[in-house]
Amino acid sequence: MKVNALWSSALAIVPAALALYENGSVIAPCDSPIYCYGDLLREIELARPFEDSKTFVDLPTKRPLDEVLEAFSQLERPIQNNTALTEFLQEYFGEAGGELEELDRETLETQPDFLENVNSSTVADFVRQVIDIWPDLTRKYAGASDDCDGCVNSFIPINRTFVVAGGRFREPYYWDSFWVIEGLLRTKGSFTQISENIIENFLDFVEQFGFVPNGARVYYLNRSQPPLLAQMVRVYIEQTQNATILERALPLLEKEYDFWVNNRTVEIERGGRNYTLNNYNVSNTQPRPESYREDWITANNASYYNEEGEVFEAPRNLTEEERATLYSNLASGAESGLDYSVRWATNPEDAVTDTFFPLRSLNTANIIPVELNAILYGNELAIAEFHRRVGNFSAAKEWANRAAERQEAMTAIFWDEEHYSYFDYNLTSGEKNVYILEDETSRETDTEGAPAGQQVWLSPTQFYPFWTGAAPEDLKNNASAVRRAYARIEEELDAKAGSISASNIISGQQWDEPNGLLNSPLENQDGSDEDYVWTQELALRIAQRYLDSTFCTWRSTGGSTPEFPKLEGTEESQNGTMFEKYNDNSTNAAGGGGEYAVVEGFGWTNGVLIWIADVFGQQLKTPECGNITAADVESEGDKKKRVTFSTI
Repeated sequence: MKVNALWSSALAIVPAALALYENGSVIAPCDSPIYCYGDLLREIELARPFEDSKTFVDLPTKRPLDEVLEAFSQLERPIQNNTALTEFLQEYFGEAGGELEELDRETLETQPDFLENVNSSTVADFVRQVIDIWPDLTRKYAGASDDCDGCVNSFIPINRTFVVAGGRFREPYYWDSFWVIEGLLRTKGSFTQISENIIENFLDFVEQFGFVPNGARVYYLNRSQPPLLAQMVRVYIEQTQNATILERALPLLEKEYDFWVNNRTVEIERGGRNYTLNNYNVSNTQPRPESYREDWITANNASYYNEEGEVFEAPRNLTEEERATLYSNLASGAESGLDYSVRWATNPEDAVTDTFFPLRSLNTANIIPVELNAILYGNELAIAEFHRRVGNFSAAKEWANRAAERQEAMTAIFWDEEHYSYFDYNLTSGEKNVYILEDETSRETDTEGAPAGQQVWLSPTQFYPFWTGAAPEDLKNNASAVRRAYARIEEELDAKAGSISASNIISGQQWDEPNGLLNSPLENQDGSDEDYVWTQELALRIAQRYLDSTFCTWRSTGGSTPEFPKLEGTEESQNGTMFEKYNDNSTNAAGGGGEYAVVEGFGWTNGVLIWIADVFGQQLKTPECGNITAADVESEGDKKKRVTFSTI
């Protein structure tokens, strides 16, 4: 089957403009009875033939769809994880990711000239080895077998080569790709073109669907991710000095922006004025296909079993309407890219104390997030600049005005002068989410203005306005003000050995403490020499800590350089592992928690590391890992509570 024909097949799968399948009370990402909704998906996922729910929906069929459905109907009920199910899967389905092909390494060249400016030879050698991972993560879409007319798979056809994150993530993901591109553009060689390919693939999606899906799977067609496509175009032009991409990209970036305005907009009244901001809000009444069993358990189980084996009974079953709302909030949390964190929960104590379903109280659609609006502000400025480049100055002014209006709204709704920080706005409570927990299990902070027994929310997402420029001039360009705003980040670095955590709440979710999430370094500001030096030193300190975490964990899993030979106890075949997330308590531990095991690869980790090496190369020092030994990083790094689900 040729690629062009596959595009026609994709359009048949996704008939609606927003890629939704609606039938009565069912709202699902697409109309596939295998990959998006229905009895086959539900019964197989609940039987749990695979540890990871995503595995099944990534399997391409080896027989035409109608034959698969007929054979499934003949299986004995109830469907169980037994020999009959195993034989059915083996006969009718191929391997996960079987529709993709790896590229010949010999055809992929790298030219990382920036490594000549990295002061430490050990750091340069480490980064060079990470760059060498890119060919292993590069893929092209091959499609269904030529001899199988009517076979289907869940992959959205892509015309050009792309880079995957790694592990269970067998497809390109939206916001991950921003950091991937930052690394690829500095890798140069073949990867400059692959960077452009990734952008063009996403532009294809906008052209076809009106937005960029969460990832290139049909089961993601009801949700997006933080919309960083305009920023990908910006960094591509900055790094290559080639703006010809704008001829195609500019109208499509406006089209994607319209998706967020038309489908993810809320109005908030404050002080007699109405402000317009955006949220994550996915139309969905079904479990997410890639996390079907986990979502079903969250919505339907009557009992919760915690890590210690204690049982907590639900006071009542959720109604059908409540389950539908929960499924929508679960999908909306996934759209945020930070799935999950207690920032989205009405009852974060459930997760912190491990006494009830940590995600049953998700309220994502009613949380107006700081980082999403900061990104949209950055996109408005980027689109304004793109219009200036092509000589459309009236359009440039219009987009700059939109950015100014959003900046004013963000200051009015998110900024908290008392704590000198941005906070998400909660539509349910009508207040900013300043205080998350009043619980003795919460780690104490020294934040000014926090009442005794309360912990003030801290997350790198609060600092996105400094990265994209959405903070007002008197804040972002004043070194003294920036120093005050970032003081809590310094406290985190003083308190922890690893990188900055995704939040300061320990919840068992993958985007809370202790999992690390890098915050972009600080920009130049005016102000006193002392404050300016402090901000630049903090930026370097954040970057160095990230480098330390990745290097030391990489070395403990088999990585080596001429100065640091392979550790005793690591196998010869081990060459060091890059992980999706890291533990903020150590420079020698991967992250964990959430719905799946920590993933190796890993696209965005590699991209951020390469970016750091380029930007801070002369200032970076050889990491000091201490007396580390060969480690089972996953078990050592997973210090958080893991949620144990009951048996269905």
